[in-house]
Amino acid sequence: MEAELVLEEKIITKPWWNRPLLGEKTLVDYLFGQDLRHSIPPEYLFLYHSAIEKIENLSLTLRALLNEHFTRQDFLIYARIQTYLDRYYQQKKHYFIIGKDFFKPLLDNLEIFIKINEIEKEHHQGSFLDFYAQCIELIKEQPNKLIFQEKLRKIKQSFHRQLFEEEEQRIISIYAKYLSIISETSNLLNIFYELKINKIEQWELFKKIKEFVDYNIQYNTEELKSFVLLVKNNEIELQDIATKILKIKKEETEDFLIISGILQYVTLSYKYEQYYSQFKLFLDYLSKWEKTYFYILNFREKYPSSQYYHPASFKAKLAGFDVYKSYHDYLDSSYLMKYHK
Repeated sequence: MEAELVLEEKIITKPWWNRPLLGEKTLVDYLFGQDLRHSIPPEYLFLYHSAIEKIENLSLTLRALLNEHFTRQDFLIYARIQTYLDRYYQQKKHYFIIGKDFFKPLLDNLEIFIKINEIEKEHHQGSFLDFYAQCIELIKEQPNKLIFQEKLRKIKQSFHRQLFEEEEQRIISIYAKYLSIISETSNLLNIFYELKINKIEQWELFKKIKEFVDYNIQYNTEELKSFVLLVKNNEIELQDIATKILKIKKEETEDFLIISGILQYVTLSYKYEQYYSQFKLFLDYLSKWEKTYFYILNFREKYPSSQYYHPASFKAKLAGFDVYKSYHDYLDSSYLMKYHK
């Protein structure tokens, strides 16, 4: 059955003599002195009014949490992607998560990666190559941050004792410092290692992607078109990254949509990730509102006006219904859909 967000009593056409004449009583009641309807038990009515009060308080909380960003179309795209990933991919990693875990730390630290690359290109010989090889081997061992930094320091000292040229010592010190810096960020050394063993050095492309992301953060990123265009213009390089680093099957990269979607998700993460925890809190309270809403709805249906006298609160519009109507389908398991199966 199609779900409908409606909470109103059905209007049943009655003859004039069986409609309320004064208060809740009909002419039939007055003429024959019989009260055809019952009063709702006061203990149950108390619970009903408590639910009304609760839903009003929840509505106030929802409006306080309702950030202006939540009304933007590109935020809602990000929220839908993120809630989907949270719901179904907490254990198994989705391409979007793998892509974000690669691109975001890389773009955040792109300047230092480029400096490392410049040193490698300029000093691709002699003692520096030996030092570089030992560093790569150390990263391959995947020690924790503190062990890596300590072992790196010892390798650097060992080379300093062997080298007499101050310039060589200086270059090795700078390179070691940069590696130590990137080791401070989780997973960044692993990204560095993956780039090296897969011989991916698309630094101009990475700079282009960073500029593209920085530019699009300022505007509505609802449409995928500009991301598809970026991928098409750099098809070979991005397919190389997708298959070797992100482990996406080659045939899945040919329509550009997966890589384009990853880059859109990365851009949206930069723009809205800081607001997502507030949105989750908003959804938590919306879920509480929803449970209370259906308690009220079930209560009203249990005590129809044809059999029971209704207090004025039965006809009142429920506070917060407009907010619920806009965001209910972002809930993990909407009561609305369960109720209308």
